Amino acid sequence: MKKFSIIHVPILSFFSGDLYQDVGLNWKGVCFGYLFLLIAVCTIPRVFILRKNISLFINEQALPLIEQVPKITITNGEVHVDEMQPYYINAPDGNEVLAIIDTTGEIQSLDGTDAFALLTKTKFIYRESDVEYRTYDLSKVKEFVLDRGRIMDWLDIGKKLIVPILLPFILLGSYVFRIIQALIYAAIGLVFANFCRVKLSYDALVRLAVVAITPCIIVRVIFEIASVHVPMAGLWFFLLAMGYLFVGVRANSQPVEISSEDNIFPDSGKPL
Repeated sequence: MKKFSIIHVPILSFFSGDLYQDVGLNWKGVCFGYLFLLIAVCTIPRVFILRKNISLFINEQALPLIEQVPKITITNGEVHVDEMQPYYINAPDGNEVLAIIDTTGEIQSLDGTDAFALLTKTKFIYRESDVEYRTYDLSKVKEFVLDRGRIMDWLDIGKKLIVPILLPFILLGSYVFRIIQALIYAAIGLVFANFCRVKLSYDALVRLAVVAITPCIIVRVIFEIASVHVPMAGLWFFLLAMGYLFVGVRANSQPVEISSEDNIFPDSGKPL
C-alpha cells in the first residue's frame, strides 16, 4: 500500500529513503504523469525568465538599431527614403555595418562590403553566407511603410505573445527530453540493482529514475531564477541524479519501518 503521494515527492526526493522505497515497491506505472506536472510547474518561471532576457536584449541591442532605421516607403515596387544615401545602419558598438540603404544605384550588391543586408530602389538583398546571397524583388509591393514606430509596435506584440507561444513548445520539449532521460537512467538502474542485489522491475526503476531527477529539475530552475551559472552543470546534475538513483535502489534492499508520529508529513519517511 502506498505511503506517499506525488505531492510529497518534490520535497522528500531530496532526503527521504523511505520515499524511494515506497516508490520502488508500492507505486504502479512509470510516474510520467507526475513528471509532466513537475515540468509544467517548473517551465512557467523558465518562460518568464526567457521573456525577461528577450526584453533585455531588445532594450540593449535592438533599440540602438531601431533608432537608426529611417522611414522607408515602398510605392508600386519602388523604395523611397528621405535620407542622404548610401545610408548605413551600424551595430550598437558602431564597429560594424549591418545594413545599407541605397536607392541611388551607387551600391547595387553586397560584394565588397561586410553588411548583412542591402535595400536598393527595387530590391532587398541579404547575405545567407560569405558566398551566397538571396534577393527579393519588390516590384509586387504596392504600398508599404516601415518606420521606428511600426517596428516598436511589432516588438511589443511579440513580447506579449512570446509566453503563450513558447510555453507549449518548451513544455513538450522538456517533457520528451526527461522521459528519454528517465528511460536511460532506469537502464543504468539495472546495474545498480544488480550491484545491490535488489530485484526491481524496469517500471520500478523508471519510477525511481523520475524521482531521482526531481531534485535536479528543481535545483536547475532555482539556479536559473537566481541567475547562478554552474560550470559543467550537465555533468554535476548527472552525477547528482545517479547518486539519488543509487540511494533509491539501495533503499529497496531492506524494508524500513515508518512511524507516522515522527514525520513532518503524513506517513513521510526518515531522512537519508
